[in-house]
Amino acid sequence: MTGKKVRAVGAVAFLVGAGAMFAVTVVVDGDPKVTVQPESAAKADMPQTREELVAAWTTELAKAGKEKPDGWETLPTGEIRDRYLSQYFINAPDAEDIDPGMVRRG
Repeated sequence: MTGKKVRAVGAVAFLVGAGAMFAVTVVVDGDPKVTVQPESAAKADMPQTREELVAAWTTELAKAGKEKPDGWETLPTGEIRDRYLSQYFINAPDAEDIDPGMVRRG
């Protein structure tokens, strides 16, 4: 192919691509769609208020046979949330408890 033919083929390819891009942008609806992200399961189950956190923490401590520490009333809400989550994960069942016959594959 000569230089003129290569340039002509390139120009035609460019024009076809530009025309296709223009056609797609005209056909596609330009209005943005409203989307809502679903809440994660963890957030949906997570107690939100201080009272809910204290109740959930108390429940998790009771499962472990423990009680709230002295002076817990002065703990900030964030600390209560952290302690609740910590106890929640400590109380979580092991895989062996969920499926006693489970075989690990290595």
